[in-house]
Amino acid sequence: MRVLGVDGGQSGIRLKTSIDDRVVEMAGVSRLEGDTIADVATAIGEAWRVGGRDPVNRAVLGLTTAPTDAVARERLCVLVSAVIDTPEIWLADDAVTAHVGALSMGWGVSVVAGTGVASLVVPVSGEPLIVGGHGYLLGDEGGGFWIGREGLRAVLRAADGRGPQTGLSEVAAARFDGLADLGDRLHSAQRPVNDIAQFAPEVLAMAEAGDPIASDIVDGAADELLTLVRAGEQAAGADEARVPVALGGRLLASSSPLRVRLERRVRVGMPGVVVRSADGSALDGALALGCGTNPGRYQALVHVWHRAMAA
Repeated sequence: MRVLGVDGGQSGIRLKTSIDDRVVEMAGVSRLEGDTIADVATAIGEAWRVGGRDPVNRAVLGLTTAPTDAVARERLCVLVSAVIDTPEIWLADDAVTAHVGALSMGWGVSVVAGTGVASLVVPVSGEPLIVGGHGYLLGDEGGGFWIGREGLRAVLRAADGRGPQTGLSEVAAARFDGLADLGDRLHSAQRPVNDIAQFAPEVLAMAEAGDPIASDIVDGAADELLTLVRAGEQAAGADEARVPVALGGRLLASSSPLRVRLERRVRVGMPGVVVRSADGSALDGALALGCGTNPGRYQALVHVWHRAMAA
């Protein structure tokens, strides 16, 4: 079985096959940025061609923008099957593939913070459950877009006298070529979600340096992620065992200010939880999931498409 794993986020789309160690990355796709389904299929096709066009029997797509309605799912699977010439597609929210990678298909809670936030709990028994998420318009609290947006809001409020001064202003001016008309420029940008999310590391760095506004934002992000851990612990259904919680994503690297603050909150208020780093990435999870004969306990959250059945 030759498997193509796809980790599709809003900042980047990454591909890897089960027969090659190379990882190919293309620009990501966010909702409301054109024809999302067509753009995702095009990006996957381009990355597959860059990677060498290795033939695969199955592609596993873990996507932030995974559609939920039947017509959109069918369209995406047909388009991807055509561009990479594979007869079988497994389609899931990236929270699923992130959990597979983070906990190696074991039970527990995964919390992965990138541009958005992906969290899923697999209980001791019963069906898995996605917690939070909901996209940048309504959710993804504590993720890169959320942090970057809060940082830029603080900068703009300081610029027009509605908020306290912050060292984030100088950092934002350097990154975005000044602050004049920054709001208009970001609203008109080709990939505004990604542009705003890319400011999150600057906010984390300023929090580490002691800027009080940045520190408040990172504290707020840690509080939001803590709600995911709490909900996951409750849904895990463990009577005596401590619930494993795996943290992953670029914003929750082991030494990041966000990771440190989140772990501190868990240690103080959640004795029934044990926190650790993710075993692997969502891309690792997509490959691991696809190398099995079926999606296993994730079955309810994975749409399995076959070209023969569609025909």
